[in-house]
Amino acid sequence: MKQPNDVKQPNDVKQLKRRKRTLLLLISALLLTTVLAGCGGRSKLTKAEKLEDFEYMWTVISENYPFLEVNKRLNGVDWLANKKEYKERVLEAKTDEEFLMGMNSVLAELNNLHTGFFGKPGYDYIRETYERLMNDLNYGPWLDVVNQPNVVKRYTQEWGPVPPSAASGNNDNKGGSQEETASFNTESGSLQNVETAILEPGRTAYLGIRSFDSQHMDQDAPVISKFLSEVLDYDNLILDIRGNGGGVTLYWQNNLLPLLITKPAKNTVYSLFRGAEYAKPFLEARIKKSKIWAISGLENEELPHLPPESSSMFTYYTGAIDLIEPQKGWGFEGNIYLLVDKAVYSSSEALATFAKGSGIATLVGERTGGDGIGGDPLIAALPNSGYLFSFSGEMGLTADGSCNEEVKTVPDVEVNPDRSGPLVEQPAIRKVLELAATER
Repeated sequence: MKQPNDVKQPNDVKQLKRRKRTLLLLISALLLTTVLAGCGGRSKLTKAEKLEDFEYMWTVISENYPFLEVNKRLNGVDWLANKKEYKERVLEAKTDEEFLMGMNSVLAELNNLHTGFFGKPGYDYIRETYERLMNDLNYGPWLDVVNQPNVVKRYTQEWGPVPPSAASGNNDNKGGSQEETASFNTESGSLQNVETAILEPGRTAYLGIRSFDSQHMDQDAPVISKFLSEVLDYDNLILDIRGNGGGVTLYWQNNLLPLLITKPAKNTVYSLFRGAEYAKPFLEARIKKSKIWAISGLENEELPHLPPESSSMFTYYTGAIDLIEPQKGWGFEGNIYLLVDKAVYSSSEALATFAKGSGIATLVGERTGGDGIGGDPLIAALPNSGYLFSFSGEMGLTADGSCNEEVKTVPDVEVNPDRSGPLVEQPAIRKVLELAATER
């Protein structure tokens, strides 16, 4: 990869790698959908306050959101052109709850799972998680937002009790329903996250991981390592992340790939930034200023598939070589097959892009969900209501310049990714067994 002005040394690579998304499952799973129970029907906001909140949200998105043109191309939605319609929609709200729902419906038209408003369970979860992960990553700007007095008042004093069914907060409509999650067989205990199987004794093993949520990391690590230690001499390993909506990249960077690879694995990625003032504290918390380059430097990169708006809509960019080192005493010498589907998103999408870009696995299934390259989604709070929303703050690009949110990751072998029925009867599993048979 060509570098403008300087070349990243290994330490720089590791620093940028750790900027990878950490809370994507939380963002996409905990955004507001049906967790309004307990919000109440009281109307406290005036029309002027609602209008000011709307204009604030509009400014933040219009100046910082990276996928406005992508949304036009993929979904035919010219979001900026619809401002009058959206404003009328939210100002019709008779209660604060209706206002929140209206505002969320406006963001929903951006068609991005990292973008939307938080309900009470989502607010509680991200606040606790930002605090817990501060030792790993600088969440200062994120915590500044969630701890704003008007935000704390809205989510702790005015929301009211939330029923247990709502408090579960798993609303990731790309990652499968809660019922689907509950049916996934597991060896990892009550959280039901890891499934292992021997499909062909001595030859083909199966490892399925439902979520990369940080809360699973410590619990799943010994389950994964124990199973892999028993199958390292197998010819084939099926790694199944179908239905995995993401979580933390550290999950697979620490728990999985170092045990599988036999030599260092690399993948080149880029991120583009709009450059507005609001996003700067978030960006500077994660990346050294010396590693943020003017967008004009893209001309020095070999990126044949850059989106047309790259040079006109964005101000800065970064580039990184994501690097995973093998763990001594481990390494799978056989074929690795990664099963993917459209529910693979954010941090699980980061694994899909890394696996394909580095060539460590053959991807089997359908095109993924995308938006897996870059850092944590940004958050903002409305000035009057205190309602909190999240949005993607950068456009992640693969090594050829393709926008990951737009192009997603295309598998090497396309096949029906249906997960219903016994493992050996699923089309993707059958296809892998066919491919493995040709390798004998």
